[in-house]
Amino acid sequence: MKRPKPLELHLLEIYEEALRQRNWAVAEHLLCAIEACAPADAPISETVAKAYGVLAAEAQKPRCCGTRTKRH
Repeated sequence: MKRPKPLELHLLEIYEEALRQRNWAVAEHLLCAIEACAPADAPISETVAKAYGVLAAEAQKPRCCGTRTKRH
């Protein structure tokens, strides 16, 4: 595979941070930007594959049910 461009790697780092912060709208836009870095005729890049892997790993993490305990 072709080595990722520095911009692609930078976007991947920001994408991973957006996922950690559960900022899904930003993560979605960053994933599109990462995909746009790849040449149109190229198969999926290593960075795009990694981005989808990070997304899949985040999806497997347990979620909070949304209830909070009150402090007295």
